[in-house]
Amino acid sequence: MQNGLQKAEDFFEELKLHVGDRLQIEVPSRRHDLKYFTTLVGYVKGLSVLLRTPIVDSLPLPMRDGEKLIVRGFSGMETFSFDVTIERICREPFHYLHLSYPHTILTTPIRHEVRVRVSLPVKVTPAGASIAIQANISNVSTAGILIDSVEELGDKDGEISISFHFTIQPNDYDAHIETTALIQRVTLQDNPSGSFTFQYGVKLLKLHSSQAILLQNLIYQQLLENHHNLA
Repeated sequence: MQNGLQKAEDFFEELKLHVGDRLQIEVPSRRHDLKYFTTLVGYVKGLSVLLRTPIVDSLPLPMRDGEKLIVRGFSGMETFSFDVTIERICREPFHYLHLSYPHTILTTPIRHEVRVRVSLPVKVTPAGASIAIQANISNVSTAGILIDSVEELGDKDGEISISFHFTIQPNDYDAHIETTALIQRVTLQDNPSGSFTFQYGVKLLKLHSSQAILLQNLIYQQLLENHHNLA
């Protein structure tokens, strides 16, 4: 794909979106930090895009005809966004939004090894230890994570056990990853206070396919919220 501003008439189908694909919408007329996850119902080239109405606190998000939206998504190795207008709010046979077809699409390429910034508490058990150490994950990919710790966790090429949680939208699903990891890199990060933090680049081992999917969803979620989350 190309990057930059594309004509939607020629480009929308190249996104290869499928029914059920997760998207994010933002309402520019409201607070900018209010973003909502939804899914694609379908589209008709040149005419309309259909999205499920986001659900907030078990109720459809209050919206109105004529309201402007920004739709964001992830396709292949690019994030994309486009502006649309709500042409009709539909309630049967389910709650969905009938949107205008976008005129242009803004795309931003991302590198092949996608790694995003996060801040997630993690419990780390060094090899041979029985008590877990509290640390923090500062970035994540589907293959590895970067752990910041005030305590030593092990040496290069050593194995550790890790356990951490994160929330997947749109349904506030509590995802849990528990697996072993191989320490591939150890560095020291200076802190403003004069102390330092251990940083461990680790490779995730014995990751089940379901766990890899959860991590991929976390990465997509971070990219949808802000492509500047790339680490």
